Amino acid sequence: MQEMKMKIDAIWQPDKQQQMFRVLLEAMSRPGSIQSLPAALQSSMADKALLATLLDGEVSMCDRHALLTTSDWPLLQARQADAEQADYILCDGAQAPDFEPRLGTLSCPDESATLIIKVRSLYGGDMGLKLEGPGIEASTRVVIDGLHPDWLKTRQDWVCSFPLGVDCLFVDESHVIGLPRTTIVEVC
Repeated sequence: MQEMKMKIDAIWQPDKQQQMFRVLLEAMSRPGSIQSLPAALQSSMADKALLATLLDGEVSMCDRHALLTTSDWPLLQARQADAEQADYILCDGAQAPDFEPRLGTLSCPDESATLIIKVRSLYGGDMGLKLEGPGIEASTRVVIDGLHPDWLKTRQDWVCSFPLGVDCLFVDESHVIGLPRTTIVEVC
């Protein structure tokens, strides 16, 4: 009898998800530092690799700009929700934000949303940002291509009442940048 083998994409393999989780920890603890995704996860599926690492059956997610296919949802296991209720929100950075995510409460700021914002490139582009705050020595600069300018103003509105706010992860095909709610952003 012939044995059938099924090939599983790297994003669903536990060891690759552990590597991705380590990358995400580094990105959030060092805001603005461009973190390279593990080589096996660098592709047009980078946003899905990030989601596969973060999501499970206990959390909800909104695919705000329909970046996922219907076949992705069963594998991600997360419940689908509106942006206003979701734990995680996947967004197309080229489109202006048109929703109000959960910001948490004073007693539970951790009940806020995390935004995964897909952009064209985290190396070069048309939007320069100066970042300051915890995890950044003095300041750092990043340049993002494919980010609608309304994101920064809207993010500022969402994070202005610390500890309330949202945390953001910007992802291109092979890199990720973390932008916690504590990071001060200035367009430069």
